[in-house]
Amino acid sequence: MSTEKAVKVLCAGDVNGKFTQLIKRVNTVNQKNGPFDMLLCVGEFFGPNVEENEKVASGEIQFPISTYILGPCCPSTSQHYTEDSMEFSPSLTYLGKKGILNSASGLSIGYLSGIEAGANGANAFQFDEKTVDDLLMPVRASSGFLGLDILLTSMWPSDVWKHSQNQPPEEVEGSKSISRLAAGLKPRYHFAGRGCHYERSPYRNHRVLLEPAQHVTRFIGLATVDNLKKEKWLYAFSITPLKKMNRAELTVQPPNCSEFPYMHILEEYVISQREKELKEQHEKGGAQFFYDMEANLDEEDPVDRGGRRKRPGGDFQPRQPAKQLAPDSCWFCLSNVDAEKHLIVTVGNLCYMAMPKGPLTDDHVMVMSIAHIQSLVAAPQEVRDEIFKFRDAFSLMCDKVNKVLVIFERNYKTSHLQVQMVAVSKSRSKALRSSFFNAAQLKNIEMTLLNEDQQIWDLVNEGQPYFYLELPDGTRAMTRQMANFPLQFGREVLASSSLLNCEEKVDWKNCLIGKEKETELTQKLAQSFKPFDFTEEDSDED
Repeated sequence: MSTEKAVKVLCAGDVNGKFTQLIKRVNTVNQKNGPFDMLLCVGEFFGPNVEENEKVASGEIQFPISTYILGPCCPSTSQHYTEDSMEFSPSLTYLGKKGILNSASGLSIGYLSGIEAGANGANAFQFDEKTVDDLLMPVRASSGFLGLDILLTSMWPSDVWKHSQNQPPEEVEGSKSISRLAAGLKPRYHFAGRGCHYERSPYRNHRVLLEPAQHVTRFIGLATVDNLKKEKWLYAFSITPLKKMNRAELTVQPPNCSEFPYMHILEEYVISQREKELKEQHEKGGAQFFYDMEANLDEEDPVDRGGRRKRPGGDFQPRQPAKQLAPDSCWFCLSNVDAEKHLIVTVGNLCYMAMPKGPLTDDHVMVMSIAHIQSLVAAPQEVRDEIFKFRDAFSLMCDKVNKVLVIFERNYKTSHLQVQMVAVSKSRSKALRSSFFNAAQLKNIEMTLLNEDQQIWDLVNEGQPYFYLELPDGTRAMTRQMANFPLQFGREVLASSSLLNCEEKVDWKNCLIGKEKETELTQKLAQSFKPFDFTEEDSDED
């Protein structure tokens, strides 16, 4: 067990200006079971009594322990708050509209004030989807993010009771945006006001047997202070900061924990965002063309998650064989006279190694088939064998410079087999697995681990899109969930600050270096790879 000192915390529901009752109860609990380190208040804090509100705002009324509050939930109380966080007095702090607080005790506390805005836009006491996206943005950019200790919201998340062994005593209005927020921030405790008292059975933040174990989340809805129904409005608990716990302690699964409740909400959101993007693209009349790993995306991918193809009218028809691209039209076929051969590092019997356009690092390569083959799954065994020879040889080269190899293939909106191999410092290797799996969960991507005796072609049919990953610790994983799959997913994870720290290179088009520099780097890489290049041995034998 951890020897770190636990932090003692109190959390209260909507105060609604009942400061005397709050202070009296906190004093009693603190004297009996304290000392507590902090008091957190969710929901509406100020009330209708103007005189009492002014005494609190001016610091005339002090609180027995350090108290942190959320922002307003209605127009009448908005006047007491500034736009940013502020300190009303030494004992009372307004956290702000949204953010993450890293307390002196080591706790990470996320917060979102107010209620959800309607169609007319957000006022000072409201939040909208953009507010939530802004709060999630730094989390998405950090591939090593594990979660938060505490999340404070005024509103409940929608459908938080789904899959739970116990249900709330009454119906409470929830927000799907807060459900998304909770899914992304993965708090160990989530407190909300503006409702009844409800302590949900803990829910998992991972899928059993499909993903590495993560900590559970406990949602607690708190009633209003001094409510007539005598429902619980003050919650006391002790918590050791997440960053001070080892993995075994953190991932203990209580016997009453349930499945993650927000998956359907995440799926709905992904679909709605995709529809929005397609509508915007259609209105602009424009299209994108991707070179490195991307085929022409002028047309919407017509295949649904069930593997069927849409007719123009919206019905479905059986999948037809993919249209074959002629080698002289494929950028990656060596027989194409327009192929950029200055990027080639070395050529084998069936495959070749080349630097990509806009490489993440100076030792980032792609291994591709010489013949026109779509993917590893579609490739003959002898082509796969040679790709793995390139992998093993390149891995040895990386080992000599204290690096390890990350390998991935995205068979989605591509026409030619391309296996990406990226070298990462050994000092960052421990973060690789969590980085990929955390990023996948944030984007609602289901990653399946492969057993030791399984291969990607055992699990995927030829022509079916997929993403495949190999890590230096032996982890191999894949997903067939390619609807709305982020085209730059592999680059995005590797470019994060916790790994390669080159987030500006997520999109290869943003880091093009010109033909002269490309030639220089390719020749340098070929020279480094030469001692490990099995293709030269094959040439000598021939």
